[in-house]
Amino acid sequence: MHTNHMKDLKNNFNSLLGAQKEKLIQAIKKIKHEIDECNEAENEAFVDALEVENRFESIEREIRAEFQNLHRFLDEEEETDLERLRKERDKRVKILKEREKKIAMQSRDLEKAIETLNCKLREDDSLKLLKEIKELLKRCEVNFNRPPPIDSEILSSQFVGPIQYRIWKHMKTSLYPNISTLTFDPETAHPYLTLSAERTSATFEEDKVQPNENPAERNPKRFHFYYCVMGSEAFTYGRHYWEVEVKGKTAWRVGVARADIPRGEMDSSSTLNGLWTLSLRNGLITACTHPKPTKVLSYTLPIRIGIFLDCEKEEVSFYNAVTMTPLFSFYMGTVLVPLYPFYNPCDQDKGKNCAPLSIFHPSL
Repeated sequence: MHTNHMKDLKNNFNSLLGAQKEKLIQAIKKIKHEIDECNEAENEAFVDALEVENRFESIEREIRAEFQNLHRFLDEEEETDLERLRKERDKRVKILKEREKKIAMQSRDLEKAIETLNCKLREDDSLKLLKEIKELLKRCEVNFNRPPPIDSEILSSQFVGPIQYRIWKHMKTSLYPNISTLTFDPETAHPYLTLSAERTSATFEEDKVQPNENPAERNPKRFHFYYCVMGSEAFTYGRHYWEVEVKGKTAWRVGVARADIPRGEMDSSSTLNGLWTLSLRNGLITACTHPKPTKVLSYTLPIRIGIFLDCEKEEVSFYNAVTMTPLFSFYMGTVLVPLYPFYNPCDQDKGKNCAPLSIFHPSL
């Protein structure tokens, strides 16, 4: 009896021990799985950090290349100005040297005449001197003819002047991207919008409301849900920059849109629908991102928005165009249709938002 009891206890102990060991094995397997996930996450973090570092290095090279282009332009302008200065200097100095040479030749002739007369004075043959004096005086009659004066005044303004402003004006020919000269496309304008004759200014006007408008008669190019208008210029490649005047407005929305964006009601008016825009509403600037807008930090509300579209890098960026402070950037991804500037002056906000939204054309 005792032997059987001991045997049962031993079996129970071994069974319990086996169960506990199995728990340890499972715990070890779980921890190994966690280690694998940790190692994978560590590798991903390493790759992410390396990619970010490489990206910043690439951007640094890009910045250096842009400044090298500027330095090259300035070096060429400097060399052009210095060459112009050298040519003028050589020309003026040459004229003055020739004048000096003419004076020196007359000086030598005068010295020679004096020497001739002194030699005669030293001769003892008085009769010969009396005989030759008239001819000698006539031969030694030399007068100094002063050459006409030459203006030797050099004015700094001829070569320096407002040099920085002058170079700045020259620089517009080398700007890339140059500032795009854009207009609105009246075919796409919402019926409530009035465009200026130059098609560079859009104003929302509620008195243009047509309550009995027949949807079947709508222009398929025209916006009928949002108070929008698109630019008349399509972009498919290259880099483009333009500015939009939003001074005095309490609400606006500007950016870039795909050519095939819906003109009627949309479930979303964000990047999901092919709109990459910045907007102002209730005193806050937001980037119209998906699935929810992103607040844009800006210490002051811009009076002009700069928009930079880089089709090759598939990016669109927004700036305070007065200070050129970056506001927000979108990565668009591959877009297989043309892109258009997008403008929305928004409604009048009970008379607070009556100012027009205008395309600004800087004069450099």
